[in-house]
Amino acid sequence: QAVTDYQLYGQTTSSVSSGVTFNVLYDNRRSSINPRTGTYVNLIYRNNQRFLGSDENWQSLTFDARRYIPLTETGKSILAFWTLDVFTLNGHPPYFDLPSTGWDMGGNTGRGYIQGRFRGKNMLYAEGAYRLDFTRNGLLGGVFFVNGESFTDYPANRFQKVALGYGPGLRIKFNKRSDTNIAIDYGIGQNGSHGFFVNLGEVF
Repeated sequence: QAVTDYQLYGQTTSSVSSGVTFNVLYDNRRSSINPRTGTYVNLIYRNNQRFLGSDENWQSLTFDARRYIPLTETGKSILAFWTLDVFTLNGHPPYFDLPSTGWDMGGNTGRGYIQGRFRGKNMLYAEGAYRLDFTRNGLLGGVFFVNGESFTDYPANRFQKVALGYGPGLRIKFNKRSDTNIAIDYGIGQNGSHGFFVNLGEVF
């Protein structure tokens, strides 16, 4: 009988994670909806403790960094880079609190794979994208992206082979004043994995 990762890690009918977080944030982007220049860095330390109501004592560290490089003075063509790394520092987090594909706050990592496809105590993630406007008024635009993610297995806690994803995308201006786009991306992963991913605003 096959054993799933969920069963191997230790399944529970319910779990509670309760604790405190400490954030260090730097952000000089002019827009978070459709950033065209600037840098974003967020460091998050999470400490869950039984005396605060958590089922387990465990701690994690998240590093989220993004950089946007305009290739033209008008910002109509840019390179964008993103890394999101999560490390379990101590303890045994509940299974569904582990970092996973598409498990970030916006649900945007790992385009090319279904949400939750990969999961582990530690995650390394990186993505690069080339964005450009097709029309002068910015009504239509496009993107080409490539990403890679690796998770540690359980119980050996070793990083596994990098899972790559890539694909093109279409951008349709939804609100010119706020510079908001409808983002429609087609992600292609390994072993036949693929699908459409839709967002209001840029993926990162």
